[in-house]
Amino acid sequence: MENKTHKPKYPVQSLEKALEVIELLKESPGEGLRINDLSERLGLGKSTVHRILDTLLAYQFVEKSPHSRYRLSWKLFEIGNTVPRQRSLDYFDPKPLQDLCNKHGETVNLAIRVRDRAVIISKYDPQNVTVKASLLVGEQEPLHSTAIGKALISELSRDELSSTLGEGPLEKCTQNTIDSVDQLHEHLASVRENGYAVDEEEYSAGLTCIGVPIKNHREEIIAAISISGPTFRLQHNKIINIIGDLKETRDLISEYFGLYQAAL
Repeated sequence: MENKTHKPKYPVQSLEKALEVIELLKESPGEGLRINDLSERLGLGKSTVHRILDTLLAYQFVEKSPHSRYRLSWKLFEIGNTVPRQRSLDYFDPKPLQDLCNKHGETVNLAIRVRDRAVIISKYDPQNVTVKASLLVGEQEPLHSTAIGKALISELSRDELSSTLGEGPLEKCTQNTIDSVDQLHEHLASVRENGYAVDEEEYSAGLTCIGVPIKNHREEIIAAISISGPTFRLQHNKIINIIGDLKETRDLISEYFGLYQAAL
């Protein structure tokens, strides 16, 4: 029930008990629970439970059925629905992305999909590095030839891919670019399975990129993050480390958007 990562310095016991009641009602059957049930499960006196419920009733956080059972109210549902609206990219704390950039000394990008392009909405460049990816905020990149783009479309069906990108052939950016929709669809199956996409000089010669999708509380891909840099620096061992850190950062960001156990 409680958040194991934080312990209050000045706990308010009455509030803690009220929250325990709400948590227990969350797990209750549709008809709700009686005072006796709550008293037994929480180890609280009936009079204590009654006072808590009476206060929660007054604030419309719970409701009482004709059979003297208590259940959560629609007001809590209304309050809960405000959370996604408050968890938009506009209010996202960029520190996890900055930490990624500092740790690996490579450019970190955050992008969203706008129709058939990946649009960079935020980027973080390493300090004291002369050779780095020359991406700009607002820059639009192909979805099929970049790691961040492939992460954004990794869950599209074959029909959705052709609707988004056309039937092809797709733009050939380098000799490594996948230019067939069928081949791209097969390739994205491995992206879904592995949880990350790699662009090995598919968009720009000499540039390697690794990307992962970010999901919201509905498990919809809403954005993607990537690390990009010159191929001579992004060798196998470094890429393996980057993938692990990208996934950890993805989980942190996905949790911010309400996905507590990232699917990929």
